[in-house]
Amino acid sequence: MDTQFSSNGNVTPTCQNWVEMTVDKNNVIVAVNASWDEFALSNDAPQLAGGSVIGWSLLDSVSGKVTKTFTQALLDLARSHEQKIMFDYRCDSPQVRRFMRMHISQGDADSVNFLHEHLSSEYFSHLAIYQSAAQRGRDTLVRCSICNHVRHDGIWSTPDYVSRTHFASHPVRVIYGICPSCQGLL
Repeated sequence: MDTQFSSNGNVTPTCQNWVEMTVDKNNVIVAVNASWDEFALSNDAPQLAGGSVIGWSLLDSVSGKVTKTFTQALLDLARSHEQKIMFDYRCDSPQVRRFMRMHISQGDADSVNFLHEHLSSEYFSHLAIYQSAAQRGRDTLVRCSICNHVRHDGIWSTPDYVSRTHFASHPVRVIYGICPSCQGLL
């Protein structure tokens, strides 16, 4: 996914290729497009490119019980309605905030199509490194799978604020969930 950087550090996608994925009626990934591979490779995830995710269960690929439940609800909603579901979300890397829009729609034979539109990006002022934890512990925070906000000391804050003010350059261990604001999307 080509990007163009401006002098203020903002990033704008230079192409309008959407990252696409389709799951079948059993929620197994049956198709991805070339932009999927490009996105995976640009995020140092070559293991997710080249069709390697074909045959994977979408829900087995989702981290966190709450996020799995939310994803299943989105799948059910897409299959039960003839209208598209659309919402904005974040898909950050340690260096870049990515603002995305997801479009979900019912396909043929109870399949579901996911289209991810890259709206814009901007650099973090510092590295914001988050590591997935296998389970919740004393030092583990909850990170929203939709907006990327992080719950620290009972308050949901932006990931860059939490990593900069509370963890300096140390990685932040997280499990994934859905914040109260994003739960309202359903």
